[in-house]
Amino acid sequence: MMTGIVVDASTGDLMVDRGELVMGETSQQVIEHALRAFRGEYREQPLIGAEADKQRNSVGSRLWCVRAKQMCKACGVTVAQVSIEDNNTIVVR
Repeated sequence: MMTGIVVDASTGDLMVDRGELVMGETSQQVIEHALRAFRGEYREQPLIGAEADKQRNSVGSRLWCVRAKQMCKACGVTVAQVSIEDNNTIVVR
């Protein structure tokens, strides 16, 4: 379990409650950011970024899934499996 500043999933804005940032469980957030980011987007860790948006119109590869899983682990979230379903939906377990 990771604790951090929570981002509203629907708007992408920081969550604020009574004028204060909301702290909470952020594992799903970290996974989403790692998978959607492009390499070089995070200056501190330039190799993080699975570039999932590039996968939208292509055939999913097993190599991409393995690399995405490794990126999640590098961000501190251990996942059992990353896969791409027939409808190009990315599934993280």
